Amino acid sequence: MMKRTGVFFHEIMRNELAPMDMDIGKGFDAIKREGLFDGHDVALFEAGPVSEALVLRVHSREWLAEVKREGYWEVALHSAGAVVGAFDGVLSGELHNALALVGIGGHHAHRDFAYGGCSINHEAIAVAWARANHRGTRFAIVDTDTHHGDGTRELLSGDENALHICYCGCGRGDGRTGICLPHASGDDDFLRRFQAEVPPLLDDFRPDLILWFCGLDTHRDSYGTRKLSEGCYPGLCRILARTAEGVCQGRLVVRVGCNAPSRVAATVLPAMVRVLSGG
Repeated sequence: MMKRTGVFFHEIMRNELAPMDMDIGKGFDAIKREGLFDGHDVALFEAGPVSEALVLRVHSREWLAEVKREGYWEVALHSAGAVVGAFDGVLSGELHNALALVGIGGHHAHRDFAYGGCSINHEAIAVAWARANHRGTRFAIVDTDTHHGDGTRELLSGDENALHICYCGCGRGDGRTGICLPHASGDDDFLRRFQAEVPPLLDDFRPDLILWFCGLDTHRDSYGTRKLSEGCYPGLCRILARTAEGVCQGRLVVRVGCNAPSRVAATVLPAMVRVLSGG
């Protein structure tokens, strides 16, 4: 029987010394502890590293050298590899949807610099991989991090086959496919607005796959400026999963890094897996 949902992770993603105990590994441990890999609906995949040649489709050699000097190279390659592996599984039809867990950020990574805990841009790299391997052309990225995904926006600027919806609160957009929307005040407001705003945009765009950049820094106990609870994220996931069924045969990849206390990931990630696998 085909495994419906894939979870992509590598032990290198763990960051047990992170401030505020922000370790995505504890979210992965919770998925495992709750027995979600024991049935036939969820499959675990070890994320492998992407190649340097693929990263160079998006970033400059000078920036790659800087990432290597700063010591983030291996975790960056495996983090991008989790997202690319999820794209591969979903676009090949092996998986219906997937969850990619990453150990370092990506959406503030531009072609030749990055900041905000980011190194290389997982989203743009996955899109470049899919196009180079003839797995699809049109991709939608929904970014609900508390900050603007400026690196992804720059790298996809002018690309009419890439829709970038960013809940950054900055109020500025970039044409038809670069859309900025403000965050809401709490769970109910955000779920209501997300349901009203996002599905119509995705339905109009008709992507080959939807990538959700899920930033847990919108949680009320994180360092961000939002006030969401653990219960909001599975709700957002349910909206996107349902929308994906209608616009791209269910092809959804959820990318999550732990930019909130680990206990948040430990609650949210198993709940997301249940949503993705139809539980």
